[in-house]
Amino acid sequence: MIASWVLGWITAKSIYVSGLGADWVFPLVGTSWFFLAFFCFNGENWIVQGLKPARQFFLLLILIGGLTYVLTHTDVGWIPAWWFPFNLVGAGTGTLAYLTRGMRQPEKSVTQMSLLFLVAGAVIWASMGLGFWDADAEGVAAFWNMGAIGAGNEWLVFFMVGTSLNFALPVLFHNWPFTHIPMPWGGILACCFYLALDVVVTMVLLAGVGSLYSQEQLLTYAYMGVNWSLVIPLVFGVGLSQPYLWRGQRTPGNWEDVDEAVPNAA
Repeated sequence: MIASWVLGWITAKSIYVSGLGADWVFPLVGTSWFFLAFFCFNGENWIVQGLKPARQFFLLLILIGGLTYVLTHTDVGWIPAWWFPFNLVGAGTGTLAYLTRGMRQPEKSVTQMSLLFLVAGAVIWASMGLGFWDADAEGVAAFWNMGAIGAGNEWLVFFMVGTSLNFALPVLFHNWPFTHIPMPWGGILACCFYLALDVVVTMVLLAGVGSLYSQEQLLTYAYMGVNWSLVIPLVFGVGLSQPYLWRGQRTPGNWEDVDEAVPNAA
């Protein structure tokens, strides 16, 4: 945990000392995270499966770094990361794994990423009607012509809060009480609950701007939680070390065997 904060501090300082700033680095982060999810988190390392861990790491580093460089130097510009908080809640609740059970890689990863883009697009569309997304604003690249975050940063804070809560909370609480409801309804209900919680926390944080902290400090507070949200479960194993079952699930953490035919009792 200390090492991650030290590296983060050095990275942040180097970005601003070099004069590049957040506008330069965020497209790189968003694009590299897309490839990281496609090949690793959602893709289950399918492209390097069977290789030794050290080779997997360096080959993925070269692949993701190279693809990020190429894409950010095209007219596309970058792949926006608006799908990321939805990926976290889908993974933390097991909903994505359930919906794509029985599929092979990379078809499973393609399907999951497509679903995430559709969900993110639907939320952005709803946000336009609520005034939290400016459809007329100029995007980072001409390819992404959906507009941009509104002047009040409400959508950006919602995005940052989601990245801080949507994975750790379902994992730490073992998805209680939603595990009592069979999939997919239990997972969908859990996703809706945590997205609603993101909205509530966002409103609470926005209410403190000016009296408790500045807008810049708010963005820091909202986004810094993504570190513990991933590190505590994935590095320290908190919430992942004790197996549990959803209603109707046979193997903890696995949905691949739920559709198997039940043997005839006779």
